[in-house]
Formats: sequence, structure tokens, C-alpha cells
Amino acid sequence: MPITDLENAIFRETNTLYTLESYQQDQVALVSLIEQCKNSINLYSHTLCPQVFNTAPVIEACERFCLKNHRTKINILINDSRPITRISHRLLGLSHRHSSSIFFKKINPLIETRDDDFVCFDKSAFFQLPNHLHYDAICNFADASRTSRFLAFFNDAWDRSEPDPELRSMCL
Repeated sequence: MPITDLENAIFRETNTLYTLESYQQDQVALVSLIEQCKNSINLYSHTLCPQVFNTAPVIEACERFCLKNHRTKINILINDSRPITRISHRLLGLSHRHSSSIFFKKINPLIETRDDDFVCFDKSAFFQLPNHLHYDAICNFADASRTSRFLAFFNDAWDRSEPDPELRSMCL
């Protein structure tokens, strides 16, 4: 798939299921979605795959999103914080600079683990790595129905989870 298709997709209008076949396509899709998102990003991930979520284009897009206005919010729910703290993940560093916009929680161990990673943009669009260990992904810029299913899991897990002391101590 040409990268320009992703760059030209319009948030809440382009209802196409894109199949992404490389880390580069994953990054382009994420950046495009982040840049067009208005209010909230909810990210569920096992370890915030560095090749996708720890890249300069994605981090820069997240920073611009945080600076849009005082209501923007990025909620990040993770399964394992050790890899994130061990490599000094740039999203973690960004959360220290934008502590009123970016929030981390470690998923409650009583919640059943999923195989995928996903990101919801407002209530309208999603990005999913069906297998969190592989770069093959899908996304849609205008699929409120599927996004609501991801958000149902995310919101329940978020409410039942707590901030990770390992991530909090990194803020000090």
C-alpha cells in the first residue's frame, strides 16, 4: 500500500480498513491518526513496541497533540513496565514533560491478557497490531463501531488498574 494513502486519509471520513505491512507504514498511520485526533488517545500495549511507539515521528506527533489544548489526554495501559523503563522509552520521558496530558497505568493482573496492541483515537478511529510481537497492523480512520469495542475493554481495564510504582518512581 502506498504511504500517501495513509497520509491522505481523513479522520472520521475515510472508512477504509488499511492493512499495514511494515513498521514504517505503522508509524505513518499512527502519526496521521495522532495529528488528526482532537481530544483523547487510549493506548493498550504489552510493552510499547519500540519500533512503533518509540520512534521520533510518533513521539513528536504525541508532543504536538499534548500541546493542542489543555484538554488533550493520552492514556497508556501496559502489561509490563520493565522493558519500558529499561530502555528509557521516549513516551515515558514525554509523560514527565506533559504530566497533565499523559497518564500510564499497569494493567490489573486479574484482567485477561489480550494478544494485540491497539490505540483508539477519540471514539472514531483505531490502530491495531493483532499480534503485539509483529509489525503487521490494521487501522481505520472512521470506524466508530469497532473503536467502541476496543474502548469498552480499555475503559474497563483502565478503571480496574493502578499506576505502576516503577513508572511513578521514574518521574521523581
